[in-house]
Amino acid sequence: MHEMIELKTELDKLMSSLSGVMAARTVLNADDEIVEIHILSDLSKSPKQLVRDIQSAIMAAFGIDVDYKLISVAQVNSNMDVPAIANEPRLTIRKIMISLDSASLETTVVLGHGDKIFEGSSKGPLTSGRNRIISAANACMNALKNYLGPAYNITLLDLQRNSVANNECFVMALSIVEPFGETVLYGISPINSPETEVQAAVMAVLSAVNRPITRPKKH
Repeated sequence: MHEMIELKTELDKLMSSLSGVMAARTVLNADDEIVEIHILSDLSKSPKQLVRDIQSAIMAAFGIDVDYKLISVAQVNSNMDVPAIANEPRLTIRKIMISLDSASLETTVVLGHGDKIFEGSSKGPLTSGRNRIISAANACMNALKNYLGPAYNITLLDLQRNSVANNECFVMALSIVEPFGETVLYGISPINSPETEVQAAVMAVLSAVNRPITRPKKH
C-alpha cells in the first residue's frame, strides 16, 4: 500500500511539473497499474499535445507505457476570469473549459453580464483541429441562447480563417432567429497564436452579437 501511494505521488508530481498542467491526479489499481489519469490544464497547449507530453514524461521517468485512452484532459482558460461589474453593458467571457476523452471533445463557455452568468456546452467528435474551433463557437452560441431566452435561436452559417491586414483572423456569419424575423450577423477576431484559437473563436461570436443585441426586457 505504501509503494502504491508513493508511486501515485511521484506520478502526480511529475505531471504537475509539465508546462501547461495546473493539476494532475492518477488512479491506480491494486497491482500498481495506471487505470485513469485526470489532468487540469490551461490553454497553452492542445489536448493532444498534452497527452503526448504526459506519455513521454511517464515513459522517461518510470518506463511505463500509458495508453492515451486512460488520460482525460480538462482545460480552463483561467486568464479569462474577470470580476463581475454592475450594469456591465456587454457580454464578456468568464471562462472557457475543454474536456477531452479518447473519442470526443466537449467545450463549455461561461459568459458574464453584470453579476449574472450564462453557460453553454457543445460536444463533438475528436477528428480534427477545426472541430475544436466549431465546438467553441457552438458552446458560445448555446450560452447566448441561455442569455436571450427560448424565443431566440442562433445558428452558425459560416466560419472562415482569413488573413486581414496581415493578421490571421476568424470570420463568422451567424443567423439569429427572433420572434419578428431573422438577422444575419458577422463577427471577426484576430488569432494571436495557435494556443489562442479557441478564445479567438468565442471572441468572433461575441464580436457579431455584442453590438446589435440587447436582452429582451421582461414585463
